[in-house]
Formats: sequence, structure tokens, C-alpha cells
Amino acid sequence: MSNVRTDSYIERWVSAAAWLHHRNRNLEKHMKKIVVGLCAVVISCASAAVLADDSPRVFQTAEVQASQSPPMSGMFTTAEGAAWLKRTEDRVDGRVMAKVDKADTPYSIWWVIFNNPDECGASCGPEDLGNADVEVAIFNASGAISAASGALKTNGKPAGGGVLNVDISVIAGEGAGNGSQDPPCPLPFCMRGLNEGNGLCAEIHVDINEHHFDGDWVQELTYPENPQGFSIFPPTEECSDE
Repeated sequence: MSNVRTDSYIERWVSAAAWLHHRNRNLEKHMKKIVVGLCAVVISCASAAVLADDSPRVFQTAEVQASQSPPMSGMFTTAEGAAWLKRTEDRVDGRVMAKVDKADTPYSIWWVIFNNPDECGASCGPEDLGNADVEVAIFNASGAISAASGALKTNGKPAGGGVLNVDISVIAGEGAGNGSQDPPCPLPFCMRGLNEGNGLCAEIHVDINEHHFDGDWVQELTYPENPQGFSIFPPTEECSDE
């Protein structure tokens, strides 16, 4: 009887092992199908992304100039930092890195985009705002509370002042637009954005505004107030290749 029980016990385990082996093989086949499917999706998405953004990418840098006058005036004292843009036909990304007057103070960053800079005068500036052919767009890019600079005086005491390090981005066709609040920019410029396909050919100014905090952070960071500095990015050389 013991042999019979042993044989039956072994047969049951052999049968179970065979079932598990079969199940694992089916699971392995199923997993392979899943992996192949996922790879196909990833490759497809990557290909679509490449096809969707095959325009050249152009990197530009500019100094942040301190301004004691209206933005874009060209009147400045010394360099206060740097900014960069990475431009394609339909998108512009960038970063502003600048010294500012105060720490723990609200600052806002603004796009000032001259879509048709060839229609400007000697250089694009405030005198061109009234020229409809220039197609100027002015709208909020970002905002931040300045951090302490960490600089020290010769006596070892804090030198004061602050710093900004802010990412900015705009996609062609975007502007301030209409929302539940009044557009946070001077009309009619906020109703226009970066023209489609014009990311390489527009002249772009990036302005920094300082705000005197009066108790409303939202108000302070979304409406222009006192110009602190600006950067100017001319049309790219690649624009002439289009």
C-alpha cells in the first residue's frame, strides 16, 4: 500500500509540475507579447515626437541688464546676470538667472515678443508698440519670490540683495488670452502671442519687474509694475534659412 500511495503522491506532484510548467510557458509567451507591444508603442511615440518637432533647435544667451527706465528702453547700467533661450519654430524655453535689489520680494518675468522685427525702427523698442505691423505681444512668463543672495560685505555682514532663477516657456499661438480675471498685461498686446512658426524669427525681450508687496501675492506676481532688468534676444541666424 505504501508503494501505491507513494506512486500516487509522486504522480500528483509530477502532474502539478507539468501544469505549472505549462502555465509558466503560457505566461512567458504572454509577457513576451506585452513587452513587444510596449516596445512598439514606445518606438511609435518616439517617432511621432521626432516628426512633430523636427525644426532646428537654436541656443541663445544674453546678459540681464539693470534698468532704471521703462522696459526695452535700452538704457541700463551694469550686467545683473544672464538668461538663455532654446528656440524652435513653435516653442521657446529658457531660464533667467539674475541679481535683484531685494530678497524675499515678489518679481515677475514678462515676454515682450516682436513677431515682425523687420517692421521695427532702428531697433525694436517702446516706439514700436503702436505699430500694428510689428505685431507686438506682451504677457506674463513667470513669477517668483527672490531668494537671499548670500553675498557678504568685507566686514562679513550680509550684503543684502536677492537672486532669481526662473524657468520660462512659451508655445506658438499662446498669449495671456482671456480668463476669469482681466488679462495681466497691457491691452491689446496680451491678445497676441508668439506667432506660429515664428520661434526662430521673432525678436524676444525678457523683462523682470519688481513689486512692492501690498498684501496680495496673486496681484503682485501677475501684473507689471516696476522694471528691474531685461534681456534682448535678436532673431536667430537660422531664420534666414527658412
